[in-house]
Amino acid sequence: MRNGFKDREVSVHPVGGMQLSEGFIRANGTKRFVGNLPGLSPSIGDTVEDVLERLERKAKVYYGDDVVVEITT
Repeated sequence: MRNGFKDREVSVHPVGGMQLSEGFIRANGTKRFVGNLPGLSPSIGDTVEDVLERLERKAKVYYGDDVVVEITT
């Protein structure tokens, strides 16, 4: 399934608010996934959900505790 994995766009926004940033999660060729948001270091994990959780933790530190990171496509 990873061979056919398409990049997933992610969005950072406050709960009920407008988008602050956008990034992506993609397969990195080593049976793992990598996610990037502008201005933050890349997050690497074994699953998309793992990377999404790591990106959200970093976004909360950068933007504040009221933000969420969601997959948009």
